[in-house]
Amino acid sequence: MNRHPMFANQKQHGFTLVEMLTVVVIVGIVSALMVPMLGDTSQSKLIAAANQVAADIAYAQIESISHADDLRFVIFDLDDNSYYIAPTSDTLTPVINPIGNRPYLVKFGTSNNRQLSGVTLSAVSLNGDDRIRFGVYGELDQAIDASVTLACDGYQITVFIDPTCGDVRISDITEIPAE
Repeated sequence: MNRHPMFANQKQHGFTLVEMLTVVVIVGIVSALMVPMLGDTSQSKLIAAANQVAADIAYAQIESISHADDLRFVIFDLDDNSYYIAPTSDTLTPVINPIGNRPYLVKFGTSNNRQLSGVTLSAVSLNGDDRIRFGVYGELDQAIDASVTLACDGYQITVFIDPTCGDVRISDITEIPAE
């Protein structure tokens, strides 16, 4: 097969899996932020917040896979109603969010998340601490499902993370049982 000499030294370019997954996560984050603008109900806020948590967890997983030398944590603070993504080398400092070039810190009801006011981080089940860490293959640092429960105006939704592969799934919305 004769190739034209002008194209002889050119390589074919494509996208890596990490680049494609990053775009999917960014689209997920943007869509999570847009859903509450369509309807300002508690349930739509919960769905948007759960999608944002799921997308951020997936982003942390991708970051861990692509930064095997400095794995990523997602650290939750129920008292401050916030969470952030941090490297293992400095768990007190959030990584920089590629959207906006600011620290990757999420606090519902403030700043970029003001449309999610009323949503709270009500519970986490993270193997006895306040954080999850992904391994180099995307697995969690615990043997059982991790979960993050969000609440808003008498309703709740839970984000589950599979410990083996890091897959994220979101529960149905349920009413918070009366005490």
